[in-house]
Amino acid sequence: MSEMDESVIAYKFLQNFILSEPLYKTVEFDAKWYSSFAGFSRMIDHDFCDYCSENSVFEWNCDPYIHDTLCKLAEYSKDSQNPIFRSITEPYRNQPFFIDYLFFCTGCKRIHYYTLMFKGNTVTKIGQYPSLASKEELEIQKYKSLKVIKKYYIELVRSINAYSQHMGIASFVYLRRIYEHMVEKEYAKLPDTIKKSNASFDEKMKAVDNKMHIIPPELDSQKSKIYSVLSKGIHEYEEDECYDLYPAMRTIIILMLENYLSDKESKQQLKEIEKTLKSK
Repeated sequence: MSEMDESVIAYKFLQNFILSEPLYKTVEFDAKWYSSFAGFSRMIDHDFCDYCSENSVFEWNCDPYIHDTLCKLAEYSKDSQNPIFRSITEPYRNQPFFIDYLFFCTGCKRIHYYTLMFKGNTVTKIGQYPSLASKEELEIQKYKSLKVIKKYYIELVRSINAYSQHMGIASFVYLRRIYEHMVEKEYAKLPDTIKKSNASFDEKMKAVDNKMHIIPPELDSQKSKIYSVLSKGIHEYEEDECYDLYPAMRTIIILMLENYLSDKESKQQLKEIEKTLKSK
């Protein structure tokens, strides 16, 4: 791999870690990337600006302190055979170093603030403003005012807050509550000829899905596994395993909400069309 390719990989890693990872998640990386980190003079990405109320371009410019610190970390990570150099750097080897990244919205100059702790070949985000939870809540604001599914908004917010505080199991609890409530509510509306008094949740989910296709078609083959994973997250998986699975499971729940909303809106539109036609 060329130095340029490795630098691109290092750039993408640091960019994604700063902007997308929640607090207190420690991730390993190749210690050789410290040199690449020190070489970055700018970093640009799109992010939601709460002041502009839209996605904006955010820019970070490296200051001398960050550059010098990362250069030192690049040297500390080397296994130097020079006894003089080794005696100087040894006290600092594997000690934590803290770096603040300030991203500026190019539109309004609003600051997004991140603090990272580098230690050896690991990095941990220990501070962020605005919080990851508040940024993600902005993405689901549309559910808050919709009568059809606004009850799920609170559960979704609680789930996101739990995840942002590194509580993987708790974040799964709220996702499963949304899943169960959607299925149980729609199952109760089915004709008595279809419902069974002792139906398992899996049977209820299949019956509801046949009626309104609550799960995205692309995940048809994983219908049973979705609920199984949510349940195992609460009863079997370790905290970190839930934490790693959470982004995928949250996306599935949001896709289900989108399908649910789309189906309800389509039925409402059809009712209005029928009403209009009957009046003519």
